Amino acid sequence: MRKITLLFLVFVLFHSILFAQIGIGISSPNTNAVLELSSTNKGLILPRVALTATNNPAPISTHIAGMTVYNTATNTSSATNAVYPGEYYNDGTKWMRKSTSREVRMLTGGTITDQLSARSLIVPDASTYAETTLITLPTFTLDRESIVEFNANISATFTQNGSPLTDSSAKLAKTFFVFTSAPAGIPTDSQFGSCSQSYTNTASVNGNVIGGYYYMTPRSILTLPAGNYTVALKGGGASDQGYTLIFGEGTADQIQIRATPVK
Repeated sequence: MRKITLLFLVFVLFHSILFAQIGIGISSPNTNAVLELSSTNKGLILPRVALTATNNPAPISTHIAGMTVYNTATNTSSATNAVYPGEYYNDGTKWMRKSTSREVRMLTGGTITDQLSARSLIVPDASTYAETTLITLPTFTLDRESIVEFNANISATFTQNGSPLTDSSAKLAKTFFVFTSAPAGIPTDSQFGSCSQSYTNTASVNGNVIGGYYYMTPRSILTLPAGNYTVALKGGGASDQGYTLIFGEGTADQIQIRATPVK
């Protein structure tokens, strides 16, 4: 009888230990954690492996959702599934890179000063947005597939032969991005990130007609492959009655392009 009781107690103790929380460096691990590590001068090193491609589980035998490793290899043999050194987790079908803020690269811009010179556009009567002007033409290179953010802050001044508008006709303006050169598969004739503004003014203060002045903020986020790019920031105008648009005449005109790698 004593042996049976002792065996029962050993079984209960073993069962409790087997299903209890595990703490390393801590005597009372959090009850919601299977494992808790604690140290003031040591860290955790993930398994270091050499991945071959994001769609290939190797050197793991199969894709396992939640698997996390540190990849030590660079492999670009498959451009759409390239891997680079860094931390990766598996979503059950492929490896996903964990990007950090330190990997965000400013490709264009990043200052607080006015970056752009003024550009004028004469918009004729009965015009459409086909009338455009080039505001700036930055180039950049991506060494891997990345999420690229395009942002601009562009002033637009509406005038009539250099004077404030007085004809009561609606004036339309827009700014947008368009690639002029890009890797194969990226269209070079499609506008993106468009921002538009309308303006009509005949009001006056103390006999002086109020001029039109706005900031426009074209913006877009694209996932782009590695390669060389040239992107145009353009401005356009339209109206039943002609006028003059001036882009970039303000004191805070900027364009910013930044990239975050996803591989």
